[in-house]
Amino acid sequence: MGLKEWAEQGATKAAYTGSFQGIVLTPDSITYKREGGPTAGVVATVDTGTDVRRRATATRVLAVGIFALAMKKQVGHVYLTVEGDGYAFMVEVPVKLEADARKFAAKVNTAGKRQT
Repeated sequence: MGLKEWAEQGATKAAYTGSFQGIVLTPDSITYKREGGPTAGVVATVDTGTDVRRRATATRVLAVGIFALAMKKQVGHVYLTVEGDGYAFMVEVPVKLEADARKFAAKVNTAGKRQT
């Protein structure tokens, strides 16, 4: 393997790895506080507090439990939701990190598509 191939392999691997607000993404899995699973088919979304307040999705119920239906979200926060086969979690992100949350969500979505 030459230097060029080694650099390309490293860049490809870096595209599918990283961490954000306690979420750890590897080429094969994603985890957050002992929750998670394989990256195959994983989908990440970023919603504002207003968007999340408007709907009580199945993901929120899975991530927070039955209390998700009564939960009020704070305006001024964003929420990074990750859904995979058999797992889901939601992480509250300070609004000043919204751009970083969206970049990380894109990375997670790319990894999820690559594995399917």
